[in-house]
Amino acid sequence: PRQLTRAAQPLIHCITNPISIHDCANIILAAGGRPIMAEHPAEVAEITRSSHALALNLGNITDARMKSMPESLKTAASLHIPVMLDLVGTACSNLRYEFAQKLMNIHMPELLKGNMSELLAMSGQTAHAIGIDAGTQDALTDTNRSHLKELFQEKAARWNTTLLITGKEDMVVSSSKCAFITNGTPAMSQITGTGCMLGMICATYLAVTDPFTAALTAAAEFGIAGEKAEKNSFGPGSFQVELFDQFYNLTEQDINVSEKILFNK
Repeated sequence: PRQLTRAAQPLIHCITNPISIHDCANIILAAGGRPIMAEHPAEVAEITRSSHALALNLGNITDARMKSMPESLKTAASLHIPVMLDLVGTACSNLRYEFAQKLMNIHMPELLKGNMSELLAMSGQTAHAIGIDAGTQDALTDTNRSHLKELFQEKAARWNTTLLITGKEDMVVSSSKCAFITNGTPAMSQITGTGCMLGMICATYLAVTDPFTAALTAAAEFGIAGEKAEKNSFGPGSFQVELFDQFYNLTEQDINVSEKILFNK
């Protein structure tokens, strides 16, 4: 997807939160796309119409974005523009949970992204979120792995979508495929917005490839960039700068040597 994206330079319409909006725009540029961050309800349909993918992020939700997102989603659906929905906070906020359900009923996004607590909540299961972070009780383990794979594959089939479930180990799940990715570093959770940024890379790749490939590639590449950034940084400030540079400069060889992906069909 990286080469395809840099050749195509797709326009990615993002309706996201102000906490990470600057980093989200920059990571799309680093991935080879072009970001536009319009969120006014009166213009979003027009902006989405000219875009190649739509990225919706529920972080720090506001009245304006709750009006804008359905409008953009309807436009994307009518024009077959692929959509990534990042379910930030749906395990700790009834407002966001119900709003996410509303969006999924308007049009099921091609890719649903969230941490384990958020995806458990959306699947009707008990979740143990700590704010927007996943609870340790919800972590993926060898004991619950096959159960969670079965649960999420059933949801992916019923919803006709692909799921990216993030954590220490990421899962990408469709109705027929499942992969586990162990790239990354705890340092990525020490700066704000890395989850949002990963969603934006997914959306950028979604403009040029299928949802499973977009999510799998984005999670592996961003995780590898995090590992490389940690080796060259001295704290969260330098890590953030290094993360952008390492992601931007990743080569095919870097990815082939460092990716840790286990397929489980």
